[in-house]
Amino acid sequence: MSSLSHSDESPREYLEYRGYNVTIYAKRNDRDNWRAVIDVERDGQPVQLDEPESIGPFWETREEAQRAGLERARYLLDQLDGVLDLRNPARPT
Repeated sequence: MSSLSHSDESPREYLEYRGYNVTIYAKRNDRDNWRAVIDVERDGQPVQLDEPESIGPFWETREEAQRAGLERARYLLDQLDGVLDLRNPARPT
């Protein structure tokens, strides 16, 4: 159970992105910074993203963290599915 009070978490935001169900919220740490938390499911199963959980970035406001979390979720899912390789013009053919 978390020692953070409910006011130390933002409301959850939900996103459906290319077949993934994404939940994003911001959580405050001991130093009053905010960090985005990203949970992903596909077909009812959790999806593990290739991102260390304990590493920042941290943001000054809840809104910044939440917005960054949305961008990060899209990026990590594109990376997971190989979409970034398709968009990269420097990619070897």
